[in-house]
Amino acid sequence: MVKENAEQPIVVSRGNVVGIGKVKIPRTHELDYEIQMLSFLVIKESETSFISTCIHLRVDGYGKTVQDANKDMVENIYFLLCQNFAKLSFDDAWDNLRDLYKADDWSNELWDAYHEVQIRLSIQGRPTDNILSLLTRLVQLTGRVKQLESQEAHAVAGEISKLADDLIVDYTSLDEAA
Repeated sequence: MVKENAEQPIVVSRGNVVGIGKVKIPRTHELDYEIQMLSFLVIKESETSFISTCIHLRVDGYGKTVQDANKDMVENIYFLLCQNFAKLSFDDAWDNLRDLYKADDWSNELWDAYHEVQIRLSIQGRPTDNILSLLTRLVQLTGRVKQLESQEAHAVAGEISKLADDLIVDYTSLDEAA
């Protein structure tokens, strides 16, 4: 029974889930706040249409490939966070994030799918929590952000799309062989 379940697609209302990941938005001059790692799903709408959706913040990214969707999502997350803290008072900005984190039917659907992917990966013996690799990626990310900011005080906002691959600190596709 588990084998049958593991072979069936994980379907959400917008398509089939093809992967999960984590994104880390770094502290920058524009966004000088600690934002914890954010979880996301990648959903395949069609052969050439993907959605990367940050479950925590309800932010989507769209693209013809997984990488394009991830990049768009990262840019949209960064923009949302910068606007959130620029336009709202300190307390209201954090309250707004609390509201975004609250569960509803849509986020429950996404979290259920995310957890199903985790279970299937565990059944296959595929880890998604390699702490040493994650730590290495975070150190590299910090160095890359510092390098950009040393070039120009506000370089990160304009370069966030170039950092997108670095900000995706973990991504696991369901299609990869066990």
